Amino acid sequence: MKKILHLVTIALSIILIGSLASLFQNGMNVSFTFFLTQVVENVKSFITLTQLTYESPAGSGVERSIFPLIFEYYGYSLFILLGGFSLSLISALLLTYLTFLVPPSIRVGIKKAVGILEAIPDILIIVIVQLSFIAFYRETGILLFEVVGAFKRPIVLPLLTFAILPCFFLYRMMLLMFEDELMKPYIELALGKGLTRGRILWKHVTRNCLLSVVNHSKAVILLLLTNLVMLEVIYNLYGMTWFMINHMTGQIVTFGILMIFLPLYLLEALAKRWITHLTGEEVPS
Repeated sequence: MKKILHLVTIALSIILIGSLASLFQNGMNVSFTFFLTQVVENVKSFITLTQLTYESPAGSGVERSIFPLIFEYYGYSLFILLGGFSLSLISALLLTYLTFLVPPSIRVGIKKAVGILEAIPDILIIVIVQLSFIAFYRETGILLFEVVGAFKRPIVLPLLTFAILPCFFLYRMMLLMFEDELMKPYIELALGKGLTRGRILWKHVTRNCLLSVVNHSKAVILLLLTNLVMLEVIYNLYGMTWFMINHMTGQIVTFGILMIFLPLYLLEALAKRWITHLTGEEVPS
């Protein structure tokens, strides 16, 4: 019951956010009465989802149903979001594992380098990656991947770019977690029993580290969503957030946020249930 109430509260919050977006639909219209009207309209739109429309072309006054077209935008964004996160998590985990197999002196230099890379603005990294592939194409005539989006919806370059951004964050976080975990008494006990450092890192430290990552899931999700918006805008990728920005009505924004939120919420809930199963301790919400 508590989880259902939590989910309903979040859904209502998203409806309020979508209603706020309506205030900027045609310039700025700061009116409390208009805001309440939009809240009611947003709630009604979910009762009659099949009647949800968007203007196409923009400014033409012609209304079209968002179904089934919206699922193409949504599926593309969801693939980039989940695929990029999986790739960044695996990369960060492998990099962390390898980092703790090198001498401490080299490890210190790696940590400093990661700190510098993480300080670079995300939007700058996206632009640098795109310009690098364009420069390579101009010099060699070889187009490794598509660098622009629209209806072509490229896969490889957006996926790699999106994975780079959270990878630095997860890598730095895991470095700190590994260091903290290696200071615990059970590590000395395991070494005393003859277990190799590599086995301890992989079997025990890595598992405990992944549990800690789930505890920071809200920060990770926020990073993923902000980067997804920047990626789709800069690369002109026809995904869900691009559709929301270019057809900004309260109903579409609310529907889009809910569509993106639901799989992330379910994924987080499953991860926390997995932790509870492994440790016997309930993860705080």
